[in-house]
Amino acid sequence: MDEIGDYMVSPVLSIDLESSVQEAAMFMTANNIGSLLVKALDEYAGIVTETDLTRKVLGKGLNPESTPISEIMTSPILSMDCYLPVEEANRFMHKNKIRHLAVTEDDKIVGILSVKDLVAYFSKDFRMQE
Repeated sequence: MDEIGDYMVSPVLSIDLESSVQEAAMFMTANNIGSLLVKALDEYAGIVTETDLTRKVLGKGLNPESTPISEIMTSPILSMDCYLPVEEANRFMHKNKIRHLAVTEDDKIVGILSVKDLVAYFSKDFRMQE
C-alpha cells in the first residue's frame, strides 16, 4: 500500500508571517507551487494557497501589496502522518474540502500533498489496469 510520503512534495517552502500577499504570490509563481506555508519564527503558523489568493484577496478587492499574508492564511494547518495510506489522505482532503495537506513525520511538517499529487497516484493505478 502506497504511503502519503511517497507522493508528497518536499522540501516544504515557506514565507514569513510579515510578508505581503504580493510577495507570497511572486514566490509561489517563481517556484511553480500552489501553496506555501507561513512561518512565524521557527513555527508554521498557517498555509496560503492559490485559492486563498483568488477568493480572499482578488475576490474581496484587497490590495496585494499592503495586505499581510497573515490576514488571508488558513490556520490551523491540517496535516497527516507520512506513513498513512494515500487513500486515507484522499478521504481526509475530500471531507475537509482542502486541496493541500501538510505531511508530518514525528509531528514535524516534512512535505505537502496536493490534489495534483493525488491525481498522479490514482492515474498510476488506472494505467496498471489497462
